[in-house]
Amino acid sequence: MVAAFLPERGFVDMAALVFVCRAAAICLATAGAARAAEAESRPPSAKAACLNASDTREQVKAHKLLEPYAALKSAAQQRKAEALSAKLCLSGDDFVYEITLLHRDGRLIHVQMEAATGKLIARPSRDVPTRDARDPPAKN
Repeated sequence: MVAAFLPERGFVDMAALVFVCRAAAICLATAGAARAAEAESRPPSAKAACLNASDTREQVKAHKLLEPYAALKSAAQQRKAEALSAKLCLSGDDFVYEITLLHRDGRLIHVQMEAATGKLIARPSRDVPTRDARDPPAKN
């Protein structure tokens, strides 16, 4: 279709096409630069700093926090899932456990729990499927 009208008007159509392509490229570049500037202006999200095993033991004793095993067991019972891991993290001034559970349908469930009270913290779901739903189940 493009080839059908180019021979008739030739140079004028080609120049208009080049102009439109350049304008589109400039718009895309400007939009990308605006998004980058916006992302730089936002403060970085507060990422919880997680502790290693020995620091976890020290902080549990010093602040009378819930033991990691008890937190893991409680979260697994509440979410009806298998317990996988729990990490003690410092989020702002509060200690939280970042807990990973495996649901019966194969989804990984990530939850946070207040280390002092054992109360689950409501946050957006980050459930991650461990396998693609379109894949057939593995045969053993």
